[in-house]
Amino acid sequence: MDRRTFLKGAKTKKIVVSATMLRGLQSGLEPYNGPWTTNEVAHLLKRAMFGAKKSDIDYFLSRSCGEAVDELLQNIPVVDPPLRDYGLLQDENGMYDDTSVSRGQTWVNDFNTNRDPGRRSGINRSREESLARWWAGLILTQNRSVTEKMVMFWHHHFSVQRQEVDNAMILYRYHRLLRNNVLGNVKELTKMVTIDPAMLLHLNGYLNSKRAPDENYAREMQELFTVGKGNDSLYTESDVIEAAKALTGWRIDEDTLTAYLKSDEHDMSTKRFSAFYHNTTISGSANGSQEVGELIDMIFSTTESARFICRKLYKWFVYYDIDDFAESNVIAPLAEILRQHDFQVSAALDVLLKSEHFFDKQNQACYIKSAFDFVAGTLRELNIAIPAYTDYENGYPLFGSVCEKAAQMQQDLFQPPDVSGWPSYYQEPMYYELWVNSNTLPRRAAFTDALIEDGLIDFRALAQHSANPADPDQLLSDLSELLLRYPLSQNSKNYIKNNFLIGPSGNDSDWTNTWNSGNAAVINEKLGNVLRLIMNLPEFHLC
Repeated sequence: MDRRTFLKGAKTKKIVVSATMLRGLQSGLEPYNGPWTTNEVAHLLKRAMFGAKKSDIDYFLSRSCGEAVDELLQNIPVVDPPLRDYGLLQDENGMYDDTSVSRGQTWVNDFNTNRDPGRRSGINRSREESLARWWAGLILTQNRSVTEKMVMFWHHHFSVQRQEVDNAMILYRYHRLLRNNVLGNVKELTKMVTIDPAMLLHLNGYLNSKRAPDENYAREMQELFTVGKGNDSLYTESDVIEAAKALTGWRIDEDTLTAYLKSDEHDMSTKRFSAFYHNTTISGSANGSQEVGELIDMIFSTTESARFICRKLYKWFVYYDIDDFAESNVIAPLAEILRQHDFQVSAALDVLLKSEHFFDKQNQACYIKSAFDFVAGTLRELNIAIPAYTDYENGYPLFGSVCEKAAQMQQDLFQPPDVSGWPSYYQEPMYYELWVNSNTLPRRAAFTDALIEDGLIDFRALAQHSANPADPDQLLSDLSELLLRYPLSQNSKNYIKNNFLIGPSGNDSDWTNTWNSGNAAVINEKLGNVLRLIMNLPEFHLC
Protein backbone atom coordinates (compact mmCIF):
# COMPACT_ATOMS: atom_id res chain seq x y z
CA MET A 1 0.00 0.00 0.00
CA ASP A 2 1.45 3.38 -0.99
CA ARG A 3 1.48 6.40 1.30
CA ARG A 4 -1.38 8.18 -0.48
CA THR A 5 -3.66 5.15 -0.23
CA PHE A 6 -2.77 4.69 3.44
CA LEU A 7 -3.51 8.31 4.33
CA LYS A 8 -6.74 8.25 2.37
CA GLY A 9 -7.84 5.16 4.29
CA ALA A 10 -6.86 6.75 7.57
CA LYS A 11 -9.06 9.74 6.85
CA THR A 12 -12.13 7.70 6.02
CA LYS A 13 -12.00 5.01 8.66
CA LYS A 14 -12.86 6.11 12.20
CA ILE A 15 -11.38 4.04 15.00
CA VAL A 16 -13.00 4.48 18.39
CA VAL A 17 -11.15 3.20 21.45
CA SER A 18 -12.95 3.40 24.77
CA ALA A 19 -11.29 3.80 28.15
CA THR A 20 -12.51 0.37 29.18
CA MET A 21 -10.97 -1.22 26.08
CA LEU A 22 -7.64 0.28 27.05
CA ARG A 23 -8.03 -1.05 30.59
CA GLY A 24 -8.62 -4.55 29.20
CA LEU A 25 -10.97 -5.88 31.90
CA GLN A 26 -11.83 -9.57 31.61
CA SER A 27 -13.72 -10.17 34.87
CA GLY A 28 -17.43 -10.92 34.96
CA LEU A 29 -20.23 -11.59 37.43
CA GLU A 30 -18.70 -14.67 39.02
CA PRO A 31 -18.59 -14.27 42.85
CA TYR A 32 -15.54 -12.45 44.16
CA ASN A 33 -13.16 -14.77 46.03
CA GLY A 34 -10.05 -12.62 46.34
CA PRO A 35 -8.51 -10.89 49.36
CA TRP A 36 -10.84 -9.28 51.89
CA THR A 37 -8.74 -6.47 53.35
CA THR A 38 -9.18 -2.82 54.21
CA ASN A 39 -8.71 -2.04 50.53
CA GLU A 40 -11.66 -4.15 49.35
CA VAL A 41 -13.94 -3.13 52.22
CA ALA A 42 -13.20 0.57 51.62
CA HIS A 43 -13.92 0.13 47.92
CA LEU A 44 -17.30 -1.45 48.65
CA LEU A 45 -18.28 1.12 51.26
CA LYS A 46 -17.20 4.18 49.29
CA ARG A 47 -19.29 3.00 46.34
CA ALA A 48 -22.30 1.78 48.32
CA MET A 49 -22.31 4.57 50.93
CA PHE A 50 -21.09 8.15 51.25
CA GLY A 51 -17.60 7.64 52.60
CA ALA A 52 -16.02 4.72 54.47
CA LYS A 53 -15.66 5.35 58.19
CA LYS A 54 -12.92 3.49 60.01
CA SER A 55 -15.47 1.93 62.38
CA ASP A 56 -17.50 0.65 59.42
CA ILE A 57 -14.39 -0.74 57.72
CA ASP A 58 -13.41 -2.60 60.90
CA TYR A 59 -16.97 -3.87 61.31
CA PHE A 60 -17.14 -5.38 57.81
CA LEU A 61 -13.60 -6.76 57.98
CA SER A 62 -14.97 -9.26 60.48
CA ARG A 63 -17.50 -10.46 57.92
CA SER A 64 -17.15 -12.04 54.50
CA CYS A 65 -17.74 -10.16 51.27
CA GLY A 66 -21.10 -11.87 50.83
CA GLU A 67 -22.18 -11.08 54.40
CA ALA A 68 -21.13 -7.44 53.98
CA VAL A 69 -23.17 -6.97 50.80
CA ASP A 70 -26.14 -8.78 52.33
CA GLU A 71 -26.15 -6.38 55.27
CA LEU A 72 -25.80 -3.32 53.06
CA LEU A 73 -28.80 -4.43 51.01
CA GLN A 74 -30.99 -5.62 53.87
CA ASN A 75 -30.36 -2.96 56.51
CA ILE A 76 -33.00 -0.55 55.22
CA PRO A 77 -33.81 2.11 57.84
CA VAL A 78 -37.22 3.52 58.69
CA VAL A 79 -36.84 7.29 59.00
CA ASP A 80 -38.81 10.08 60.62
CA PRO A 81 -40.09 12.95 58.44
CA PRO A 82 -38.50 16.41 58.20
CA LEU A 83 -39.17 18.98 60.90
CA ARG A 84 -39.80 22.68 60.99
CA ASP A 85 -36.48 24.27 61.97
CA TYR A 86 -37.15 27.81 60.75
CA GLY A 87 -38.50 30.66 62.85
CA LEU A 88 -40.44 33.76 61.86
CA LEU A 89 -40.45 34.69 58.18
CA GLN A 90 -40.37 38.11 56.61
CA ASP A 91 -41.63 39.79 53.47
CA GLU A 92 -42.11 43.38 52.39
CA ASN A 93 -45.08 43.69 54.77
CA GLY A 94 -43.18 42.55 57.84
CA MET A 95 -42.76 39.43 59.97
CA TYR A 96 -45.12 36.48 59.87
CA ASP A 97 -45.28 32.92 61.15
CA ASP A 98 -46.06 29.42 59.91
CA THR A 99 -48.78 29.27 62.55
CA SER A 100 -50.10 25.71 62.22
CA VAL A 101 -46.72 23.97 62.66
CA SER A 102 -44.52 24.59 65.69
CA ARG A 103 -40.74 24.43 65.58
CA GLY A 104 -39.59 20.86 66.03
CA GLN A 105 -42.82 19.45 64.55
CA THR A 106 -43.19 17.97 61.11
CA TRP A 107 -44.94 19.97 58.42
CA VAL A 108 -45.50 17.11 55.97
CA ASN A 109 -49.17 16.69 56.89
CA ASP A 110 -50.10 20.37 56.79
CA PHE A 111 -51.49 21.62 53.48
CA ASN A 112 -50.93 25.24 54.45
CA THR A 113 -54.22 26.35 52.90
CA ASN A 114 -55.49 28.67 55.65
CA ARG A 115 -53.04 31.52 55.17
CA ASP A 116 -52.62 34.65 53.16
CA PRO A 117 -51.85 33.34 49.64
CA GLY A 118 -49.17 35.98 49.25
CA ARG A 119 -47.22 34.48 52.12
CA ARG A 120 -47.62 30.81 51.25
CA SER A 121 -44.64 30.97 48.91
CA GLY A 122 -42.33 32.04 51.74
CA ILE A 123 -43.56 29.20 53.93
CA ASN A 124 -43.22 26.78 51.04
CA ARG A 125 -39.62 27.85 50.39
CA SER A 126 -38.74 27.45 54.05
CA ARG A 127 -40.19 23.96 54.05
CA GLU A 128 -38.31 23.04 50.88
CA GLU A 129 -35.09 24.17 52.54
CA SER A 130 -35.83 22.15 55.67
CA LEU A 131 -36.55 19.14 53.42
CA ALA A 132 -33.12 19.42 51.81
CA ARG A 133 -31.43 19.83 55.23
CA TRP A 134 -33.27 16.74 56.49
CA TRP A 135 -32.09 14.67 53.50
CA ALA A 136 -28.51 15.87 53.97
CA GLY A 137 -28.78 14.84 57.63
CA LEU A 138 -29.84 11.36 56.60
CA ILE A 139 -26.83 11.14 54.29
CA LEU A 140 -24.45 12.29 57.02
CA THR A 141 -25.85 9.96 59.68
CA GLN A 142 -26.58 6.98 57.43
CA ASN A 143 -26.46 3.48 58.86
CA ARG A 144 -24.52 0.62 57.27
CA SER A 145 -26.77 0.47 54.25
CA VAL A 146 -26.87 1.20 50.54
CA THR A 147 -30.09 3.15 51.11
CA GLU A 148 -28.81 6.72 50.84
CA LYS A 149 -26.74 6.00 47.73
CA MET A 150 -29.79 4.42 46.11
CA VAL A 151 -32.12 7.25 47.12
CA MET A 152 -29.70 9.62 45.39
CA PHE A 153 -29.57 7.26 42.40
CA TRP A 154 -33.35 7.35 41.96
CA HIS A 155 -33.41 11.13 42.30
CA HIS A 156 -30.87 11.20 39.48
CA HIS A 157 -32.70 8.59 37.40
CA PHE A 158 -36.27 9.91 37.92
CA SER A 159 -35.11 13.50 38.09
CA VAL A 160 -37.44 16.31 39.13
CA GLN A 161 -36.51 19.88 40.01
CA ARG A 162 -37.57 21.82 43.07
CA GLN A 163 -38.09 24.96 40.98
CA GLU A 164 -40.48 23.18 38.63
CA VAL A 165 -42.48 21.36 41.32
CA ASP A 166 -42.54 24.33 43.72
CA ASN A 167 -44.39 22.53 46.49
CA ALA A 168 -42.63 21.15 49.56
CA MET A 169 -45.28 18.56 50.38
CA ILE A 170 -45.30 17.15 46.84
CA LEU A 171 -41.50 17.04 46.86
CA TYR A 172 -41.48 15.22 50.20
CA ARG A 173 -44.03 12.67 49.03
CA TYR A 174 -42.01 12.06 45.87
CA HIS A 175 -38.85 11.58 47.91
CA ARG A 176 -40.75 9.22 50.22
CA LEU A 177 -41.96 7.23 47.20
CA LEU A 178 -38.40 6.73 45.97
CA ARG A 179 -37.10 5.97 49.46
CA ASN A 180 -39.83 3.43 50.19
CA ASN A 181 -39.03 1.60 46.94
CA VAL A 182 -35.28 2.06 47.04
CA LEU A 183 -34.42 -1.59 46.29
CA GLY A 184 -37.81 -2.73 45.07
CA ASN A 185 -39.45 -3.39 41.72
CA VAL A 186 -38.35 -0.75 39.21
CA LYS A 187 -41.25 -1.57 36.89
CA GLU A 188 -43.78 -0.89 39.65
CA LEU A 189 -41.85 2.19 40.74
CA THR A 190 -42.02 3.53 37.18
CA LYS A 191 -45.81 3.13 37.23
CA MET A 192 -46.05 5.12 40.46
CA VAL A 193 -43.59 7.81 39.31
CA THR A 194 -45.52 8.26 36.06
CA ILE A 195 -48.61 9.58 37.82
CA ASP A 196 -46.93 11.13 40.84
CA PRO A 197 -47.79 14.84 41.19
CA ALA A 198 -44.10 15.82 41.25
CA MET A 199 -43.46 14.19 37.88
CA LEU A 200 -46.78 15.43 36.48
CA LEU A 201 -45.66 18.95 37.32
CA HIS A 202 -42.06 18.55 36.22
CA LEU A 203 -42.76 17.16 32.75
CA ASN A 204 -46.16 18.76 32.07
CA GLY A 205 -48.17 15.57 32.49
CA TYR A 206 -50.88 17.59 34.23
CA LEU A 207 -51.43 19.47 30.94
CA ASN A 208 -51.71 16.33 28.81
CA SER A 209 -55.21 16.06 27.30
CA LYS A 210 -56.94 14.18 24.49
CA ARG A 211 -57.44 17.43 22.57
CA ALA A 212 -53.77 18.39 22.84
CA PRO A 213 -51.58 15.41 23.81
CA ASP A 214 -48.36 16.54 25.47
CA GLU A 215 -45.48 14.24 24.49
CA ASN A 216 -42.97 15.53 27.03
CA TYR A 217 -43.21 12.77 29.62
CA ALA A 218 -43.95 10.02 27.08
CA ARG A 219 -40.69 10.86 25.31
CA GLU A 220 -38.52 11.20 28.43
CA MET A 221 -40.03 8.09 29.99
CA GLN A 222 -38.71 6.02 27.09
CA GLU A 223 -35.48 7.89 26.40
CA LEU A 224 -34.32 8.54 29.98
CA PHE A 225 -36.25 6.25 32.32
CA THR A 226 -36.89 2.87 30.68
CA VAL A 227 -35.25 1.89 27.37
CA GLY A 228 -32.80 4.67 26.51
CA LYS A 229 -31.59 5.69 23.09
CA GLY A 230 -28.95 3.07 22.34
CA ASN A 231 -28.51 1.04 19.17
CA ASP A 232 -31.02 -1.60 20.29
CA SER A 233 -33.62 0.85 21.52
CA LEU A 234 -35.83 1.05 18.44
CA TYR A 235 -38.99 2.73 19.63
CA THR A 236 -40.47 5.14 17.13
CA GLU A 237 -41.90 8.64 17.08
CA SER A 238 -45.30 7.00 16.74
CA ASP A 239 -44.64 5.13 20.00
CA VAL A 240 -44.07 8.44 21.74
CA ILE A 241 -47.34 9.82 20.38
CA GLU A 242 -49.33 6.73 21.34
CA ALA A 243 -47.81 6.66 24.83
CA ALA A 244 -48.74 10.32 25.29
CA LYS A 245 -52.34 9.44 24.42
CA ALA A 246 -52.34 6.65 26.98
CA LEU A 247 -51.25 9.14 29.64
CA THR A 248 -53.80 11.87 28.92
CA GLY A 249 -56.12 13.23 31.57
CA TRP A 250 -54.03 12.97 34.74
CA ARG A 251 -54.54 15.96 36.99
CA ILE A 252 -53.60 17.08 40.53
CA ASP A 253 -56.24 17.65 43.19
CA GLU A 254 -55.40 21.04 44.70
CA ASP A 255 -56.94 20.12 48.06
CA THR A 256 -55.22 16.77 48.61
CA LEU A 257 -52.22 17.21 46.27
CA THR A 258 -52.87 13.74 44.87
CA ALA A 259 -53.22 12.63 41.24
CA TYR A 260 -56.53 11.62 39.68
CA LEU A 261 -57.82 10.87 36.17
CA LYS A 262 -60.10 13.49 34.63
CA SER A 263 -62.11 11.20 32.40
CA ASP A 264 -63.25 13.81 29.88
CA GLU A 265 -59.59 14.70 29.19
CA HIS A 266 -58.50 11.07 28.70
CA ASP A 267 -58.09 9.63 25.21
CA MET A 268 -60.25 6.49 25.01
CA SER A 269 -59.01 5.39 21.59
CA THR A 270 -56.95 2.24 21.00
CA LYS A 271 -53.20 2.93 21.10
CA ARG A 272 -51.09 0.97 18.63
CA PHE A 273 -47.36 0.48 19.09
CA SER A 274 -44.48 -0.54 16.84
CA ALA A 275 -42.70 -3.85 16.35
CA PHE A 276 -40.20 -2.80 19.02
CA TYR A 277 -43.09 -3.19 21.45
CA HIS A 278 -44.32 -6.38 19.75
CA ASN A 279 -47.09 -4.48 17.91
CA THR A 280 -48.97 -4.21 21.19
CA THR A 281 -52.34 -2.47 21.33
CA ILE A 282 -53.76 -0.82 24.44
CA SER A 283 -57.48 -0.16 24.56
CA GLY A 284 -58.75 3.06 26.02
CA SER A 285 -59.98 2.56 29.57
CA ALA A 286 -61.84 4.62 32.09
CA ASN A 287 -59.49 3.01 34.59
CA GLY A 288 -56.47 5.25 34.04
CA SER A 289 -54.20 3.29 36.36
CA GLN A 290 -54.89 0.14 34.37
CA GLU A 291 -53.86 1.84 31.14
CA VAL A 292 -50.69 3.21 32.74
CA GLY A 293 -49.93 -0.28 34.03
CA GLU A 294 -50.39 -1.85 30.59
CA LEU A 295 -48.16 0.80 29.03
CA ILE A 296 -45.32 0.27 31.51
CA ASP A 297 -45.68 -3.52 31.35
CA MET A 298 -45.36 -3.29 27.57
CA ILE A 299 -42.21 -1.17 27.79
CA PHE A 300 -40.58 -3.47 30.34
CA SER A 301 -41.39 -6.51 28.22
CA THR A 302 -38.55 -5.48 25.90
CA THR A 303 -35.06 -6.89 26.37
CA GLU A 304 -33.64 -3.41 26.24
CA SER A 305 -35.48 -2.15 29.34
CA ALA A 306 -33.61 -4.41 31.79
CA ARG A 307 -30.31 -3.72 30.06
CA PHE A 308 -30.91 0.01 30.24
CA ILE A 309 -31.60 -0.09 34.00
CA CYS A 310 -28.51 -2.25 34.56
CA ARG A 311 -26.34 0.17 32.57
CA LYS A 312 -27.53 3.01 34.80
CA LEU A 313 -26.72 0.99 37.93
CA TYR A 314 -23.33 0.04 36.48
CA LYS A 315 -22.39 3.66 35.79
CA TRP A 316 -23.50 4.64 39.29
CA PHE A 317 -21.64 1.92 41.20
CA VAL A 318 -18.82 0.69 38.96
CA TYR A 319 -17.54 2.77 36.04
CA TYR A 320 -18.78 5.29 33.51
CA ASP A 321 -17.69 3.47 30.34
CA ILE A 322 -19.24 0.21 29.14
CA ASP A 323 -17.34 -1.55 26.36
CA ASP A 324 -18.37 -4.60 24.34
CA PHE A 325 -16.88 -7.02 26.87
CA ALA A 326 -18.73 -5.42 29.81
CA GLU A 327 -21.94 -5.27 27.77
CA SER A 328 -21.78 -9.00 26.97
CA ASN A 329 -20.34 -10.33 30.22
CA VAL A 330 -21.80 -8.00 32.83
CA ILE A 331 -24.77 -6.00 31.54
CA ALA A 332 -26.52 -8.77 29.56
CA PRO A 333 -26.39 -11.44 32.30
CA LEU A 334 -27.22 -8.85 34.97
CA ALA A 335 -30.27 -7.80 32.95
CA GLU A 336 -31.36 -11.41 32.73
CA ILE A 337 -31.13 -11.65 36.53
CA LEU A 338 -33.22 -8.50 36.83
CA ARG A 339 -35.89 -9.95 34.52
CA GLN A 340 -35.87 -13.33 36.29
CA HIS A 341 -36.55 -11.53 39.58
CA ASP A 342 -39.39 -9.47 38.12
CA PHE A 343 -37.29 -6.30 38.02
CA GLN A 344 -36.40 -6.40 41.70
CA VAL A 345 -33.38 -4.09 41.86
CA SER A 346 -31.95 -5.75 44.97
CA ALA A 347 -31.45 -8.98 43.02
CA ALA A 348 -29.27 -7.30 40.40
CA LEU A 349 -27.30 -5.27 42.94
CA ASP A 350 -26.69 -8.36 45.05
CA VAL A 351 -24.91 -10.07 42.15
CA LEU A 352 -23.10 -6.93 40.93
CA LEU A 353 -21.67 -5.91 44.31
CA LYS A 354 -20.48 -9.46 45.04
CA SER A 355 -18.82 -9.92 41.66
CA GLU A 356 -15.22 -10.23 40.53
CA HIS A 357 -15.94 -7.41 38.12
CA PHE A 358 -16.95 -4.99 40.87
CA PHE A 359 -13.77 -5.71 42.85
CA ASP A 360 -11.49 -5.77 39.79
CA LYS A 361 -8.44 -3.61 40.55
CA GLN A 362 -9.16 -1.50 37.50
CA ASN A 363 -12.63 -0.69 38.80
CA GLN A 364 -11.16 0.73 42.00
CA ALA A 365 -10.18 4.41 42.42
CA CYS A 366 -11.31 4.97 38.84
CA TYR A 367 -13.75 7.87 39.07
CA ILE A 368 -13.97 11.27 40.69
CA LYS A 369 -16.11 11.74 43.80
CA SER A 370 -19.44 13.46 43.41
CA ALA A 371 -20.00 16.59 45.49
CA PHE A 372 -21.82 14.63 48.20
CA ASP A 373 -19.23 11.85 48.14
CA PHE A 374 -16.65 14.57 48.67
CA VAL A 375 -18.41 16.69 51.32
CA ALA A 376 -20.41 14.12 53.29
CA GLY A 377 -17.82 11.38 52.79
CA THR A 378 -15.03 13.59 54.12
CA LEU A 379 -16.99 14.59 57.22
CA ARG A 380 -17.84 10.98 57.95
CA GLU A 381 -14.34 9.62 57.33
CA LEU A 382 -12.74 12.27 59.53
CA ASN A 383 -15.22 11.22 62.23
CA ILE A 384 -16.40 14.78 62.75
CA ALA A 385 -19.19 14.96 65.34
CA ILE A 386 -22.55 15.06 63.55
CA PRO A 387 -25.87 15.48 65.42
CA ALA A 388 -28.78 13.12 64.82
CA TYR A 389 -30.77 13.85 61.67
CA THR A 390 -33.78 14.53 63.93
CA ASP A 391 -31.92 17.30 65.81
CA TYR A 392 -33.46 20.36 64.16
CA GLU A 393 -31.74 22.82 66.52
CA ASN A 394 -28.14 21.62 66.32
CA GLY A 395 -28.17 19.36 63.29
CA TYR A 396 -30.15 21.26 60.66
CA PRO A 397 -27.72 24.25 60.58
CA LEU A 398 -24.84 21.84 59.82
CA PHE A 399 -26.94 19.94 57.30
CA GLY A 400 -27.84 23.22 55.59
CA SER A 401 -24.16 24.13 55.33
CA VAL A 402 -23.48 20.76 53.71
CA CYS A 403 -26.30 21.37 51.22
CA GLU A 404 -24.84 24.77 50.39
CA LYS A 405 -21.30 23.44 49.94
CA ALA A 406 -22.44 20.56 47.74
CA ALA A 407 -24.61 22.88 45.64
CA GLN A 408 -21.58 25.11 45.06
CA MET A 409 -19.81 21.98 43.82
CA GLN A 410 -22.65 21.29 41.34
CA GLN A 411 -24.82 18.81 43.25
CA ASP A 412 -27.87 20.64 44.56
CA LEU A 413 -30.39 18.39 46.35
CA PHE A 414 -33.81 18.41 44.67
CA GLN A 415 -32.36 20.52 41.85
CA PRO A 416 -30.47 18.43 39.26
CA PRO A 417 -29.63 20.54 36.21
CA ASP A 418 -32.40 18.95 34.09
CA VAL A 419 -34.56 15.88 33.59
CA SER A 420 -31.47 13.83 32.67
CA GLY A 421 -30.10 14.20 36.20
CA TRP A 422 -26.48 15.08 36.98
CA PRO A 423 -24.33 15.22 33.79
CA SER A 424 -21.37 13.42 35.37
CA TYR A 425 -23.23 10.13 35.03
CA TYR A 426 -24.11 10.41 31.34
CA GLN A 427 -22.38 13.31 29.55
CA GLU A 428 -19.78 12.02 27.10
CA PRO A 429 -16.83 12.20 26.95
CA MET A 430 -16.08 13.86 30.30
CA TYR A 431 -18.43 11.98 32.64
CA TYR A 432 -17.05 12.15 36.21
CA GLU A 433 -14.40 14.66 35.23
CA LEU A 434 -17.23 17.21 35.14
CA TRP A 435 -17.27 17.22 38.94
CA VAL A 436 -13.90 19.00 38.99
CA ASN A 437 -13.35 22.28 37.14
CA SER A 438 -11.99 25.77 37.69
CA ASN A 439 -15.06 26.64 39.77
CA THR A 440 -15.49 23.53 41.92
CA LEU A 441 -11.87 22.55 42.59
CA PRO A 442 -11.08 25.72 44.62
CA ARG A 443 -14.33 25.21 46.53
CA ARG A 444 -13.32 21.65 47.39
CA ALA A 445 -9.95 22.87 48.63
CA ALA A 446 -11.58 25.68 50.63
CA PHE A 447 -13.95 23.18 52.23
CA THR A 448 -11.22 20.80 53.42
CA ASP A 449 -8.96 23.67 54.50
CA ALA A 450 -11.80 25.11 56.58
CA LEU A 451 -12.25 21.81 58.42
CA ILE A 452 -8.68 22.22 59.68
CA GLU A 453 -8.75 25.96 60.30
CA ASP A 454 -12.08 25.85 62.16
CA GLY A 455 -10.85 23.15 64.54
CA LEU A 456 -13.52 20.63 63.58
CA ILE A 457 -11.15 17.65 63.44
CA ASP A 458 -10.02 15.72 66.50
CA PHE A 459 -6.51 15.09 65.17
CA ARG A 460 -5.37 12.87 68.01
CA ALA A 461 -8.46 10.66 67.81
CA LEU A 462 -8.00 10.39 64.05
CA ALA A 463 -4.33 9.45 64.42
CA GLN A 464 -5.24 6.77 66.94
CA HIS A 465 -6.92 4.87 64.11
CA SER A 466 -3.34 3.97 63.19
CA ALA A 467 -1.84 0.71 64.43
CA ASN A 468 1.08 2.76 65.81
CA PRO A 469 0.56 6.54 65.64
CA ALA A 470 3.96 7.19 67.24
CA ASP A 471 5.67 5.69 64.18
CA PRO A 472 5.55 8.33 61.41
CA ASP A 473 5.77 5.76 58.63
CA GLN A 474 2.98 3.64 60.06
CA LEU A 475 0.85 6.71 60.75
CA LEU A 476 1.14 8.03 57.20
CA SER A 477 0.48 4.58 55.75
CA ASP A 478 -2.67 4.14 57.83
CA LEU A 479 -3.97 7.68 57.22
CA SER A 480 -3.47 7.40 53.47
CA GLU A 481 -5.15 3.97 53.47
CA LEU A 482 -8.16 5.47 55.25
CA LEU A 483 -8.50 8.64 53.18
CA LEU A 484 -7.19 7.69 49.74
CA ARG A 485 -8.31 5.03 47.28
CA TYR A 486 -5.20 5.46 45.14
CA PRO A 487 -2.08 4.69 47.21
CA LEU A 488 0.57 7.32 47.82
CA SER A 489 3.99 6.62 46.40
CA GLN A 490 6.84 6.10 48.83
CA ASN A 491 8.39 9.34 47.60
CA SER A 492 5.18 11.20 48.49
CA LYS A 493 5.10 9.62 51.95
CA ASN A 494 8.72 10.55 52.51
CA TYR A 495 8.04 14.13 51.45
CA ILE A 496 5.10 14.48 53.84
CA LYS A 497 7.00 12.87 56.70
CA ASN A 498 10.14 14.96 56.24
CA ASN A 499 8.34 18.26 55.79
CA PHE A 500 5.45 17.98 58.24
CA LEU A 501 6.16 15.36 60.89
CA ILE A 502 9.86 15.03 61.70
CA GLY A 503 11.24 18.32 60.41
CA PRO A 504 14.82 19.15 59.38
CA SER A 505 16.50 16.67 61.76
CA GLY A 506 15.46 13.74 59.59
CA ASN A 507 14.97 11.60 62.70
CA ASP A 508 11.73 9.63 63.11
CA SER A 509 12.14 10.00 66.86
CA ASP A 510 11.24 13.69 66.60
CA TRP A 511 7.64 12.73 65.76
CA THR A 512 7.65 9.82 68.20
CA ASN A 513 8.67 12.14 71.04
CA THR A 514 6.09 14.74 70.00
CA TRP A 515 3.32 12.14 69.97
CA ASN A 516 4.33 10.63 73.29
CA SER A 517 4.60 14.06 74.90
CA GLY A 518 0.89 14.64 74.34
CA ASN A 519 1.53 18.28 73.39
CA ALA A 520 -1.84 18.95 71.75
CA ALA A 521 -0.81 22.25 70.13
CA VAL A 522 2.19 20.77 68.33
CA ILE A 523 0.41 17.52 67.43
CA ASN A 524 -2.57 19.41 66.01
CA GLU A 525 -0.36 21.74 63.99
CA LYS A 526 1.69 18.92 62.47
CA LEU A 527 -1.27 16.65 61.74
CA GLY A 528 -3.27 19.59 60.41
CA ASN A 529 -0.53 20.30 57.88
CA VAL A 530 -0.39 16.62 56.93
CA LEU A 531 -4.14 16.41 56.41
CA ARG A 532 -4.25 19.70 54.52
CA LEU A 533 -1.76 18.32 52.02
CA ILE A 534 -3.41 14.89 51.73
CA MET A 535 -6.85 16.39 51.15
CA ASN A 536 -5.49 18.68 48.44
CA LEU A 537 -3.88 15.84 46.51
CA PRO A 538 -5.52 14.65 43.26
CA GLU A 539 -5.77 11.17 44.82
CA PHE A 540 -8.17 12.49 47.47
CA HIS A 541 -10.80 13.15 44.79
CA LEU A 542 -10.86 9.55 43.58
CA CYS A 543 -13.40 7.01 44.70
